[in-house]
Amino acid sequence: MKNITREQYNKALDIVEAYHKKLSVDKIKIENSEKTPNKEWLESNACSTRLRNIIYYDDYFKYIEDWEKKEFIRIRGAGLKTWNEFERLRGF
Repeated sequence: MKNITREQYNKALDIVEAYHKKLSVDKIKIENSEKTPNKEWLESNACSTRLRNIIYYDDYFKYIEDWEKKEFIRIRGAGLKTWNEFERLRGF
């Protein structure tokens, strides 16, 4: 087993500390990010009646950011065309 020098150890320690700081900053950003409630999103976006009804009456997802394609398509009346409209309006 090869021994490392004090300089190498300190350099590695600095890298680990920088990594931990970045992780804590990312965690704070995630915790402070606000999600958009479905009803609030519907008020600020013009969408088709079909998409509006799917989002308005579905209780499975409470926030726009939580919607997933697999679950969306399973909803009665929802299809790929409606999902594409939703993705376009949602913006991500």
